[in-house]
Amino acid sequence: MQISQLASGLGFPEGPTVLGDGRIVLCDGNTGELLVYQQGNISQFADTGGSPWGTYLGTDGKLYVNQGGDVPGSGDFSAVPGIQRVSMDGSVEFLFSEVGGYTLAGPNQSAFGPDGRLWITDSGTELDDRVDVPSPGRLFAVSDASGTGEMLLERPGSYPNGIAFDADGGFYWSESKAHRVCRLDGGEAETFCQLPDTHVPDGMAFAADGRLFVANTTFGGVTVLSPDGEVLTEIDLNEHATNVVFDGSMLYVTATRTPDIEASERTGSFWRVETDAVGLELIAGELR
Repeated sequence: MQISQLASGLGFPEGPTVLGDGRIVLCDGNTGELLVYQQGNISQFADTGGSPWGTYLGTDGKLYVNQGGDVPGSGDFSAVPGIQRVSMDGSVEFLFSEVGGYTLAGPNQSAFGPDGRLWITDSGTELDDRVDVPSPGRLFAVSDASGTGEMLLERPGSYPNGIAFDADGGFYWSESKAHRVCRLDGGEAETFCQLPDTHVPDGMAFAADGRLFVANTTFGGVTVLSPDGEVLTEIDLNEHATNVVFDGSMLYVTATRTPDIEASERTGSFWRVETDAVGLELIAGELR
């Protein structure tokens, strides 16, 4: 297995997306921007403001961005948590901040599901000491660009984070504070894999063979799970891995030496791992 560091000195990199033209876009939660990596170079793709955490490429050729809100330590309190949409020219459109009567508190990752809706993990604000009345983690599904949708589940004390759909359209998400990966079964949460307390699962991606590659922000790398939820192996980067995305057999990983979002930190990095897997094709979709 060949592991290569592609970039360093980033803020808090997260939410990578492969554009399909040789470019990979990723979030920087410390600097309030999307970055683009291409042929050894990394540069700004868009200025989103706030703290972007996740991206997903729609069939409309635009990136759906999870905006987490203000960056701790920035002194800027103007950012609103919600879903943004970014065009290929870098222009940013704010779509919505409420779903089904609930205000989004910490939208973390999104993915289109087999029903055509955009599914969203909202981490809440239970771990944010700047908030007087914390909001629990929740899961949402949205059908249009105005935010029409529903709250699927409330997950207090768990910090819903990463998101993925398997080859059969099954919905999975990670719960960082509870150290587990869950899946939806009959409208209820089911534990797919309970990780040890040393592991804080974040973003994740399925391989075509059913293995699930899970970034862990305290273990220091990526945990590979079997289709049955058993730990198969771990990819050690000696960094706090925050998210992953496949491009064929290549797994791209965002990581950081400091596992906290803070405006002044610049310990983030971007990696490429040559795997024996092929990434599962992501579900296409867009919001109108």
